Formats: sequence, C-alpha cells, structure tokens
Amino acid sequence: MGLRDVLIIAIIGVLAVIALRRAWIGVLGWSWLGYMNPHKLTWAAQQYPLAQGIAAATIMGLLFTQDRRPPPLTFETVLLLLLGFWFTLTTVFAWYPQVAWVQWNAVFKIFLFTFVTMMLIFGRFRIHLLFVVIALSIGFYGVKGGLFSILTGGSFRVWGPGNSFIGDNNGIGLALNMTLPLALLVAREESRRSVRIALYAVFWLSVPAVIFTYSRGAFLGLVIVMGALFWRYRARMFLLAVVAALVLVLAKDYLPERWVQRQESTLDYQEDTSAMQRIQAWGVAWNIAKDRPLLGAGFNFEFADNSVRWLSYANFLGSWENQTRAAHSIYFQILGQHGIAGFILFMMLLLGTFWRLHRLGRMEYAEDMAWIGRYAKAMEISLLPYMVSGAFLSFAYFDLYYAYVGISAILHREWREAQAAAAIEVLEREEGEVAPVGLSGTRGAIQRRNF
Repeated sequence: MGLRDVLIIAIIGVLAVIALRRAWIGVLGWSWLGYMNPHKLTWAAQQYPLAQGIAAATIMGLLFTQDRRPPPLTFETVLLLLLGFWFTLTTVFAWYPQVAWVQWNAVFKIFLFTFVTMMLIFGRFRIHLLFVVIALSIGFYGVKGGLFSILTGGSFRVWGPGNSFIGDNNGIGLALNMTLPLALLVAREESRRSVRIALYAVFWLSVPAVIFTYSRGAFLGLVIVMGALFWRYRARMFLLAVVAALVLVLAKDYLPERWVQRQESTLDYQEDTSAMQRIQAWGVAWNIAKDRPLLGAGFNFEFADNSVRWLSYANFLGSWENQTRAAHSIYFQILGQHGIAGFILFMMLLLGTFWRLHRLGRMEYAEDMAWIGRYAKAMEISLLPYMVSGAFLSFAYFDLYYAYVGISAILHREWREAQAAAAIEVLEREEGEVAPVGLSGTRGAIQRRNF
C-alpha cells in the first residue's frame, strides 16, 4: 500500500468520524468521493468500500442530529419517489432480474443520498460549499486534461478516472460541461482568493479538456453551454466570445486531423459504424417499449448477453458484429428499460427540474436573497448539456444529475423560507414589537403554508 492509498483512506476515515457529529460534512465528503473518485487514482484504496463507509457514517449522524430539515415536498421530490417506485416495479418483472437488481441497488443508493443531501444541506453557506466541492472534484480532471491537451497539442484523448461513472471520454466530457456554469458561478461568489483562482482555472482549462475528449456529444454540449453562458452574461462574456473566435480561426489548421475527422463524421452518420450501431440500439429500445409499454425490459437488459432476444427487436442488421449494445441515450435507455410509463416519469422529472430552476432564476428577490436566483440560473444552464449530450449517452442514472434535482428542491425551500420570514416580519412590524396573543398562531400558519 503506497503513500497515496494511506492518505486517501486516512482522509475518508477522518471525514467519517466528523460526519458522526456533523452529518452535513459527511455529504460534502461523500460528494468529493463520488464525483472526483480519488480512490480510483490509487492501487489499493479503491479495493475498499470507502463510499459505503462515509455514507453509513453520514446516515448515522443524520439519525442523531437535530441539525436537519425534512425533505422539501416539491414536484421534483414526489416524482423522484414515484420514479424510484417504478424502477423497483420494473426490476421485479425484468427480463433478467439477476442483472437488474444489481443496477437497482446502485440507483437506490443515489436516490437515498439525494434525500439525505436535501435534509442536511440548507442555507447559503452549506449550499455554496457543496457547489465548490462539486466544481473542484470534477474540475480536477478539467484542469488535468486541459493542461495535458495544451502540452500535447490535443494529440491524445482526455479520460476520466477508470472504472467510474465518468471514466470514459464521453462521461468526463458530459460531467465537465455540467460543471462549467457552477465553476464560473462559485468563482464569482467566492471570497477566498486561492479558491477563486482554482475555480477560474477549472472553468478555462475544462474547455480544451472537453474538446479533446474527442467526444462528439461532449463537443455539442460544450457549444450549447458556452452559448448559454454568453447569453446569460452578455457583455461580460463578450471578451470570451472574441477570444474563442480568434482561437478557432487560428487553431483550425493546427488541430489534429483525427479530431477534425471525428467531428465531421457527425454529419456523415450513415457512413459511421458507431452512429449506425446507436441507431440500431435506439430501434431496439423503441420496439421493446411498444411491446412492453408499462414495464420495459428492466435495468441493464442490454448486458445480459442474450443477443438473439435483443436482435429480434432490431429494425435492421449491420455489416458489423450484431450483438447486444447499450442504448447510448438517456431517453432510449429509460424507454427500453422502464417502458413508456417510466419514460413519462423521467421526462416529467427532468423538465420539471429545469422549469423550477428557470422560474427561480427569473424571480425578484430581496438583496440578501438574490443569490438564490444566481445559483438557479447557473444550474439551469448546467442541465442543458445533460439534456442535449445525454441524447447520445447512457447516463440516465448519472449521480450528478440527481444531485442537481435535489439542489433544485433545496433552492426552492430556501425561497419559500425567505417568503415565510418576510411575511412574519411584515406581521410583526404591523402589530408592533410585542406580538399580541394569537400572533404566534398566525406565524405558525404562515410557516405551515410555506412548507
């Protein structure tokens, strides 16, 4: 066991002990471990159940602390519960229960910790720290990959930590795109100079890192998110647009030929085997959904190694090796695995979360609560690459997306609490400094109505 292994295990151990007393610190530790995957960068530490350890300590701390809130009852949280129930139902009736229950277990943990996060993260300070942890955890690979790409002239692909959600080039490209708006936001909000510099480094270096993942879906997502950031900040981002245009003009003759060919293949998808295999997989998912509209085929039916059954739903066979393949789309992944009913729930959750963030971002706030709108706008932009690039990736159960769903509900709760506090303040100002008998009941009614 090397020094790096000992260091990672020691840090997780300390965080687990702290989580027993301050459970919300455990959420930050679990987020760091889940998004950065530092144990995947070691030889021995990755063999230990570190994530389970800190999760167990956090949940135990949650049970014994008074420093918590009930999960906000919102459209998103109700849909998340319904989706969890539906996933369980489709697993019971899955084509291949032995592989479906394995994935169900992983998704259940993600959903569980989403609710734990909603109970322990509240207030501007904790929300800001969670954003910083997410941005720096994933942004570590943006800085590392961006520097590597610049030094090597983009001759090699950027990869994430092996054997993780974001291990391949497509996954890390999507994660970085979803992190860019958060990194820019918290950099502008951060008061500590060293952290602010680190966050700006994450933002700027993640751009070449995404480009040189060589992922076509990630590049499309980058165009979308940078366009949205330009629209959001307008004059402030004008310099960025000018610099980006100059870089593209000057660099087009120096980009690696295989990168250019990779992006151009998007337009010639009929001649690209990878693209045609995805279309074949989409056809399989759609045909299964038509055959089993309520339940689909269950989690991970594509990996059960039964090519005959899978191919019987294909619209066509190619010149390549025809076998079971992942859907390579969050939409077709849900459609094939959980049927049309599951797809409707998934889309309601995705669009409902996006709409919630959009509304929070457009509201007018008192000066001390204006941060809610800024955070909501950044997260709204962060969902765009998931919705766009996700059309080409099997990331329907991406833990970062469900974290954003939970944070959306948290921001909504912050707004409702601010509304309740303002209403109480108005009542007390109208009634005088000393509230008459019965006012506490009015205050309680206001609080109940807003929660």
